[in-house]
Amino acid sequence: MHLSVVLCTYNGAAYLRPQLDSLLAQTLLPSEILIHDDGSTDDTLAIAREYAARHPFIRIVSHAAPHGINPNFFAALQAAQGDYIAICDQDDLWEPTKLEKQMAALQTAQAAHPEAALPLLCACLSRPFSDDGRPVNADSRPANLSPLRMMYVGMIPGHTMLLHRSLLSYVPRGLFFMYDLQLQLAAALLGSLVVVPEVLVHQRRHPQASTYLAPQSKLQMLRLALSSYGKLRPQVRRRFHEWELFLASPKAQTLPVPAEVEKMVCLQQGRGLLNYLRLTRFCLRHRHDILPTTDIRGLRAILFALAFPLTCVNYYRYFLNTK
Repeated sequence: MHLSVVLCTYNGAAYLRPQLDSLLAQTLLPSEILIHDDGSTDDTLAIAREYAARHPFIRIVSHAAPHGINPNFFAALQAAQGDYIAICDQDDLWEPTKLEKQMAALQTAQAAHPEAALPLLCACLSRPFSDDGRPVNADSRPANLSPLRMMYVGMIPGHTMLLHRSLLSYVPRGLFFMYDLQLQLAAALLGSLVVVPEVLVHQRRHPQASTYLAPQSKLQMLRLALSSYGKLRPQVRRRFHEWELFLASPKAQTLPVPAEVEKMVCLQQGRGLLNYLRLTRFCLRHRHDILPTTDIRGLRAILFALAFPLTCVNYYRYFLNTK
């Protein structure tokens, strides 16, 4: 069994040393740590080479110019040599037992159901933190890992993933959405997800992080949906058109896609009041598949579902900050 850690970097010198130290402190050391740099202009590469000089299993690949987050991660995943691959961000901190516990969870799941297919993806919990007092959103509720939910927002952050490399064969490299969203949806459709219910990653939140969005209250989110629905609805339609293309791609066509997933893809691309009412009815019927967490029940779940065709535009609010 060969285990790789892929660590994608871009101008991460400020935080790279602590993260590398946490990788080297693992109770289960990987066979390789692959640092895939996307054209950094700070001291990132110098720090990486310093560590590689002391630890021969650290390998560095450097792009001359930035390719972007998604292409860099996909290239790193393809270049990794391990049968299993753990994904790592440059600015987080890992618990020493992260790799050991995730590999054990995969092995336990396989031993418990030897007749089933090999589990392809293991996730763990992560806890956000900030060095400068910046507000962070820490949700400790059990995440909803339904494919319907994942098509709106990633429920398994890439930095918590440990996967079998065969999972890569189900996703079209570099296309459509962020790499971790593609991987988790493929694993969810295959029924091949294992979760370690422990915090094994501490996610550093800072303005330079590509995924950082300031937390908002439910009232703020409702106001944003009401004020921005017209601007963001085209982005929702485009998003689900891309999901349609994703599911039709040669690699993803081998995935077992439930009828309700295909139905939602169709409804979210529709227009007009009648389509909105049909989408509302669909969300009400499948409310437990679109909720952010599995512990919302009763009237709260019904109200969430009734509002969802409106409020789901908030998942694309980052488009409001693009020109």
